[in-house]
Order: sequence, then structure tokens, then C-alpha cells
Amino acid sequence: MNKLGPYEVHPFADAFPLIDGEEFGELVRDIKRNGLREPIILNHDRTILVDGRNRWRACEEAGSDPVFETLPERYTEPMILDLIVSKNMARRQLNPGQRALMALEYERFYGEATNAGRPIGYTTRPVNADSEVIVADLPPANARPELAPPVERKSRERAARVVGASGRAVQQAKAVQRDAPDLAAKVRAGEIALDAADKQRRQRIAAMPKPEPVVTKPGPVMLTLRTHDGAEVPYPKPAAKATFNESKGDGISWAAWSWNPVTGCLHGCTYCYAREIATNERFRPGFPAGFTPLFHHERLDAPANTVIPAAHREDPAYQRVFVCSMADLYGRWVPQEWIDQIHASMCANPAWQYITLTKFPDRYVGLEMPPGAWVGTSVDEQKRVRIAERAFQQIDGAAVKWLSLEPLLEPLEFTDLSMFDWVVIGAQTETRQPGGTVPAFAPPFEWVARIVAQAREAGCRVHLKPNLFNGRPGMQPIDEYPQQ
Repeated sequence: MNKLGPYEVHPFADAFPLIDGEEFGELVRDIKRNGLREPIILNHDRTILVDGRNRWRACEEAGSDPVFETLPERYTEPMILDLIVSKNMARRQLNPGQRALMALEYERFYGEATNAGRPIGYTTRPVNADSEVIVADLPPANARPELAPPVERKSRERAARVVGASGRAVQQAKAVQRDAPDLAAKVRAGEIALDAADKQRRQRIAAMPKPEPVVTKPGPVMLTLRTHDGAEVPYPKPAAKATFNESKGDGISWAAWSWNPVTGCLHGCTYCYAREIATNERFRPGFPAGFTPLFHHERLDAPANTVIPAAHREDPAYQRVFVCSMADLYGRWVPQEWIDQIHASMCANPAWQYITLTKFPDRYVGLEMPPGAWVGTSVDEQKRVRIAERAFQQIDGAAVKWLSLEPLLEPLEFTDLSMFDWVVIGAQTETRQPGGTVPAFAPPFEWVARIVAQAREAGCRVHLKPNLFNGRPGMQPIDEYPQQ
């Protein structure tokens, strides 16, 4: 609020322009001749000047003592607003644009008053400019507020009605005030008509560069996956149907496809290539739980959806699918329902040769296997030899029973290899684990040769992985010389 002498000026009253020039000089001369004939109006506690800014200024200029009228305490804020409007509109010849802008000010102050919970009283009658009696506009002393006429719900309509502006003009004024405040100031000063200001506003907007349309892409549909211990993991639903992943140079030399309806493992093998991939920041989107075991139920239809490319239909490797290359599907922590659902999918699509591998081969016993399944177990240390031999003596119904010795970390002694159809031997390649780099390790030639010889005696087929020979890390050759 602005101040005049000791009084704060009501902000709505301050919205009306002050008089100046000859008009103000005439008011000063009149007060010198006749004194102040119309009192300056204060609120009930005489702290706020409600009406009479020009009269106060003229009294100071004329050296005349001002005369005051005090509003009763029951005068509500809406009543004060109406009083300010009636006093100023009676004195001034405002054009339609100025009235519309005053209606905006009224609407704002009226809305603030009602939203603040102030009681809404009675509207005032217009007061004649020459009237000196303000209390004539008050309701009777015995009037009850609950009998007061209802106030219009929309403050905009009320503002237009009280100020005497048309609804269209108020809408125009609001647009000009919002988009072109400089033009609104000219309308308020009477320098330009409201219609002309609104036309200039629309021309400005038309001349502005049009913003590029913002295309909002819908967010992905999210699936809820579950870990082995029941924790929920959000995962974007793939746009395409689930299919096998084609194995291109990823270390799987005996199958053209991999399929991972489960990812993650709790074995804790220090050399694990799968953990290296799953914890790599580059592949984070594909492994939302890191290397924690996670069931991807949305991948169960991959056997039904995958088609062998025409160029590879005669290639046996394209009939083979490594199941859960990024997990141990048969680990102790894996819920049986995961295994049951995956086996049901395999059995429903028996044309593929499904290749499985686990360090817990006892879980194979009693499972229904598809007719072309290659059932395998992984042995990297001597302590796993007995577990593998015991379990595979009980397994029936598999097309191929195989033994993976990758990585071969120590010389192994088997009692009997005749229970296996195929033996795979490989080295340990270098991996970058969360705790640091795990170096490569290649078994000595004798370890490999001994296993190959025993496998031949048992009638097993043998596959030596390329990492035994290609220098990554490469098998350690015999390098002996005769004694001198």
C-alpha cells in the first residue's frame, strides 16, 4: 500500500489514476474558497484511506484542514470495494476500456477478499458525487447478514456489473493485460482504445515465431518381474515378440542360439563371464536386478516365435539352444515353479535341441525333458566330480548327457566317464568382475590330454573350446628338453 500522511491508501482505490493539471488546480481553489465539502473516508479503525486521495492532496496544497468520515466496523471488504467503485465512477468519465481494466482490478480484490474468508455483506447503492452522508449506504442496524441478497458466484460477472463494463470488454482487457502490459497502461491512461490495443496484441502474437510442436511419446508399458526371493523388479515390456538370441562370437561355440528366461546366479564363481556382463554398466538395461536371479516370464514364448534363417537351415548349430547361458537354471535357490514353466515351454516346442548346464545336477532327476535335450553339468574342481557322477547315473530320457570342464582349474580324476556322451574342455578367460580383473588361466597340456584319453576309452565325443588354442589365454604347451 502507498501512504498519504499517516494513512495507508486502500490498494483498490490506488488503482484509479490521480487527477492533475487544471483539474487538480480547480479542486485546490475550491477548497480554499469553500473548505472541504466532501469528507475523506477512512476505515473503521482510521488506519486506511478508502476514498479521498485527491482531496487530501488538495487540502495540503490549499493549507486547509481535511474533514474525515469513518466507516462503521460492520463494513465488509466487498462493501468497501463497492463504495470505492461508486465514488470514483461518479466523479470520472471513464471510457469502456478504462472501465474494463477497473473491472479486472475489482475482480482481483473481490476474489482475494472472499477467498480469505471475509464475510460478504450487502452491496451499496451508488452515492451521488455531492453527497456528504456516507452512512446512508449502510444496511439498517437491525439487519441480519443471513438475509442479505446472494452474491454472484463468479467474481468476473460481479466485477463487470458493478463497474459498468461489458463482459466482452472485460475479456479483452484481461487478454491485453496478460499479453501486452504496455498497451494496457496506455488504455488505462486513455491514450488508446481497448479495441485498438486488443488488435495490436493479436498482431504481436501472430508475428511471433511458432514453437515446434512437442510430441510426447507414451511411456513404456512396465512389467513386474520377480527375483528368487520374491522381490519385485520393474522392467519395460519389449515391443517385439520374444525370440532366441543369436550367438555371434560370444563364446558359445556349440550352439547358434541362447535363451535366458532366467538371469543371475548365486554360485559366486570368481571367473564368471555372466556376472561380468550383467554388472557391466553398458548392459544395465537388460539386467535390471544386476546378477540377482530374476525370472523373465515374458521370454517363455521364445521357442515358439523363433525361426531359423533360410541361409542356416542345414546348419546343425542352428538347431541348438543354450538354455540360461546367463544363469544356473537348476541352482538350489531357483523356485521350482520357474523350472516347471521353462520345461513346459521346451516340451511344447520339441523341435529344438535344448542344451542345459548346471552345477546342481541332482535337480535333473525326475524332470520331464524334451526329446532332443542335451543335459549337462559343469565341473571345474575335483570336489564336483562325485556330485556329477552320482547324479548322471540316475538321469534317463536325455538325447545327450554331457560334461563341461570349463574352466579346467585343476587336474581331475573321474571314476567313469561312460555315463556321458560328450565332454567339453575349456580354459578360463580374463574377466572384469565388480571386485577387479580376474586373470586368464589355461590348463597344462597333460590335464587336457588325460581327460581326452579317458573320454576316448569311455566312447565319449570330445569338444575342445577355441580358447584352449587361440591365445586367449591358450593352452600351456609341453616345453621339455633332455637332461645334459
